[in-house]
Amino acid sequence: MSALNAFRTTHGEPTWDDMVTGHDFGFLEPIEIQLWASGDGPAAVRLRELAGEALKTFEAHLWAACAEAVGKTPRPGSSRWSQAQDRWREALLRKALATETTAARLAEQVERLYEQVGCPEDMLGMLKPSQRWSGTPATVDPTAVQRFLDRARDGSRRYGAAS
Repeated sequence: MSALNAFRTTHGEPTWDDMVTGHDFGFLEPIEIQLWASGDGPAAVRLRELAGEALKTFEAHLWAACAEAVGKTPRPGSSRWSQAQDRWREALLRKALATETTAARLAEQVERLYEQVGCPEDMLGMLKPSQRWSGTPATVDPTAVQRFLDRARDGSRRYGAAS
């Protein structure tokens, strides 16, 4: 399952904020965003039409299309960014918990997510990071991951608290 499909399974259709942050974190390829992008404004049309060498300017076109659609582009540190970051974190944790068959693989996925998206304080207890210098692999507590996800669903977790 792709990151975008995991997002849709968890949260439904993404917003422009989700697409911008998903691209920034490396979860989405330009083609996925181009196929998703809607709107008839000039920035959205240019974004969808980018190909070849023009894809080198994809990010600037993505920001312009987002600003055209919703008035501004989320930036790291803003509440819109943090909320989108949390939605990606939740979707990818749910995907990992549902698909990884061993604790070692789940730990690898959770550690990779920590590294890509950041880790809010209330996630710290679920993973013991790897110690590359000593060869110690990461370990994860699947029950703690599920508790974190349950809190995300019932609204008791504070969004935007990434460290």
